[in-house]
Amino acid sequence: MFLKTLAGVVAALALAACGPAGRDKIVNVEGDAFMGPQDAKVTVIEYGSPTCPGCKYWHDTFLAEMKRDYVDTGKIKFIFREYAIHGAIDAGIFSVARCAGTEDYFAVLDEAFARQRDIVMASQKGDSIPALKSLGEKFKLSGAQVDGCLTDKQNVQRVNDVGAYARQIGVESTPTFFVNGVEISASDLSQQWSTMKVAIDAALSGQPVAPTPITPPADATAPHDHVPGEQH
Repeated sequence: MFLKTLAGVVAALALAACGPAGRDKIVNVEGDAFMGPQDAKVTVIEYGSPTCPGCKYWHDTFLAEMKRDYVDTGKIKFIFREYAIHGAIDAGIFSVARCAGTEDYFAVLDEAFARQRDIVMASQKGDSIPALKSLGEKFKLSGAQVDGCLTDKQNVQRVNDVGAYARQIGVESTPTFFVNGVEISASDLSQQWSTMKVAIDAALSGQPVAPTPITPPADATAPHDHVPGEQH
């Protein structure tokens, strides 16, 4: 019994020293991460950043209602486009989310928004990597796996492509929303969701909207660290 207990202690110490074992396999999200039916009549796109205070406000205040009334009922497809408006720290969070796979992608974003203040402060102190590894650990990604996610060419290219395309279509702040390819904006973020609901309901009823491209190009350049006009 003593030997079994001792063996357990040694194993626990070894695990603590090495950190979490991580996932058996990493399967990156490919293309757009979305909630709702793939073939929904209405597509809502957010260009957002998990370190943007305006994005956190919208996420914390309105996302649950949108999900309950429109996503879970199959009325809309909601896409989150990863706009790294604050550079490397955003790109790092997006990489962790994409490595977490389709089953955990939005859960990683939820957690990143919940930890926004701590993550931003860590980044400002030069401690972004430990913060990202802590985020990844919650979703069974080891430190080594997070390191790999941050340098994964597919993840880097995705952020670059979205940033370049967003600037190409005139997205200058986060969050920015499109309903069936049409940008929907309000004078104040507190009015953003009510304005979007009008557009969504109109589209659901079959009213025409002006089509614009909603798929990022395959080639692009890296996004700027900051875009003037960000909603804080």
